[in-house]
Amino acid sequence: QRGKQVKVESLLKKGAAIALYFLFLVVVVIVADVVLLRRILGFGYPRNYERCSAPYVMFVGWPGSAPNNAHGFRGRSLDEARARDFKIAFFGGSTGYMGDPPIPAIVESRLKTMVNMPVFVANFSVISSNHRQHLHMLVEYLLKRKVDVVVFYGGYNETVQSGYYDPRPGYPFNFFYQEEASPWVKILLENSAVAGEIDRKYRGVISGLSTLQDQYHPFSEKWNGQIVDIYFETLELASKLVSSINSDYFGKAIFLAFYQPYQVPDEFLAAHQSIKKRMVALPYGYDFSDRYDALGKGVYTDIVHVSQEANDLRGEAIARVIAEKVGDKLVNKQ
Repeated sequence: QRGKQVKVESLLKKGAAIALYFLFLVVVVIVADVVLLRRILGFGYPRNYERCSAPYVMFVGWPGSAPNNAHGFRGRSLDEARARDFKIAFFGGSTGYMGDPPIPAIVESRLKTMVNMPVFVANFSVISSNHRQHLHMLVEYLLKRKVDVVVFYGGYNETVQSGYYDPRPGYPFNFFYQEEASPWVKILLENSAVAGEIDRKYRGVISGLSTLQDQYHPFSEKWNGQIVDIYFETLELASKLVSSINSDYFGKAIFLAFYQPYQVPDEFLAAHQSIKKRMVALPYGYDFSDRYDALGKGVYTDIVHVSQEANDLRGEAIARVIAEKVGDKLVNKQ
């Protein structure tokens, strides 16, 4: 009897030792994954330091975090504009947010000289945002304010970006993850480098993106058509909404939409040509997609972002369009 008891105790000790060993291995693996691979070496998905959740518009920049104002937008708030300023609200994605200075600031400085009067450009651009979100921003941030011109500058986030992230036409960047992914999936992907790299390599097999892409078939002829239709529907709705915003100079605000330059993937080229034709047919539309052709592809830092030299050219060109569009009206008002 005593011998059996000793044997059982021995087995229990061995079992406890094995369990402790495996627990130690699990802790080591977790520490290596979360601390070493992710936090120190930077594998997996980067943490979101650029976007802050916001009601109705999905997300803005982090409010009060430099260079953002209290509303989460870069630079001065429209609250700081003076009554006599010619006020412009500029909506874009990262190409409107980034730069030193960013495009809206360049528009402001150039336009002041062109129209010879004080100009205030409020930059409502948010990294990764699209015009469908900007449409809702008009309601949340401008409808009760006075502004003279509203600029929508984009095209990439509204079209090609959707093919790589949430593929549903018109949906915000990664809506599926923020609103539809389970808490456990978020904990895993936001902390595990291994899980993040697996999800990246296999098209979102953990996050759920692969399921959506299989359902919507990004860059197929049908998907491209839907993307283009939503883009122009959004511009039309924005134009109607802007026409109800009060302006000190024109009675009602003027809407201008610019289709930006980017490196067009072959699978979207036909849709891109369709956008160009439809854009110039709009009374408020301007096709800027070929503005960098003379500079060559070296001006791009990736598929859509460009050098500061190119930003300067864009800001100058947009300011010139505004001056030509409203210059005579401003002279008569002064």
